[in-house]
Amino acid sequence: MKKFENAARSLLEGKPILLYDFDDREAETDLIYLAEKIDAKAVADLRLNAGAPLTVYISWQMGQTLGLDTYLDFVSKYADPNSIYRALSEPTPGFDPRFSITLDFRENKTGCSHVETARTVRELCDLLKEGEAKDFARLFRAPGHIPLIVGTKGLLKERNGHTELILALALNQGLFPMVVASEMIDAETGHSTTYGNARKYGEQRGLDFIGGNELMEAYG
Repeated sequence: MKKFENAARSLLEGKPILLYDFDDREAETDLIYLAEKIDAKAVADLRLNAGAPLTVYISWQMGQTLGLDTYLDFVSKYADPNSIYRALSEPTPGFDPRFSITLDFRENKTGCSHVETARTVRELCDLLKEGEAKDFARLFRAPGHIPLIVGTKGLLKERNGHTELILALALNQGLFPMVVASEMIDAETGHSTTYGNARKYGEQRGLDFIGGNELMEAYG
């Protein structure tokens, strides 16, 4: 689909795209960059023009390569049944988080600046692309400032969140399946940016805008 090819080209050129999920799900739009193209300017864009906490989406296979479960999987395996960790992890109907750990690159001072955040993302991307997972714990520390979110193994056949939607696009367009995202927040209302305003924002910046229904139709 030409629209997907154009979005993939934008990501490879270091430009962000916008991805809306569904009216009957979160009804939210993410501003997204390809992880291998992230820099301090892109981090600033995500933080200042999207507004929600910056997160990094990685594929299920990448999570396995790094030896990472989701936080809920980890807690269910290792936490005391009577601990506060178990209590806080009790499922909420309709809520299916895929958060894993938070991390920073060890050579960073704190990890929270735009420059250091970009470095953490790029270093992790390089480690995965070069197949050097054995150095993961040596090069990175947890907890840190960057949350990792791990996609489901079957992607859109198992879940249709922003994570699976963008990873499905990346994988089907031959991109390295690791992206950096932030949800669009309306600074005036304090709520998620509406679909209409997100589309208008994308048009003003000349950004590719993709809907979840389009991706489900193609890859679901």
